[in-house]
Amino acid sequence: MAYGVDVTRVNGLRNTVGTLYQDMVNLFKITVRTTVPAAVDLRAEDDAMDEVVEAIVRELNPLAFFVVDDASGVIYVVMDKHINDASELQVRIRRIGKDANANTTSIGPNAVDISGTLVQSAVSMSFGV
Repeated sequence: MAYGVDVTRVNGLRNTVGTLYQDMVNLFKITVRTTVPAAVDLRAEDDAMDEVVEAIVRELNPLAFFVVDDASGVIYVVMDKHINDASELQVRIRRIGKDANANTTSIGPNAVDISGTLVQSAVSMSFGV
């Protein structure tokens, strides 16, 4: 039913191409690295209990995550909106498996060092099909 009145919207336009909108979640890119720094190939760290991927997922408890199938060491995580600090996540990951008075971490049956891990807030996202 038309009322014959035109109303011009002045706000609410949120559909700009190339802009990441994160209304109910926060997205992060994790690059699992040693202190060298060198990326940890996560393909060798996802097939047994207590390995790197499981330890990070257990620590962060993301709503969703994706481990890149290459040697980059990258994990993308979707976190609750209240988890909004990349540096806090980075500290949490770097502390996994850290012994008292140690400078590095060593976790899992393969004793992998993840103490150089970086966490960045996502600026974009894409989905493979």
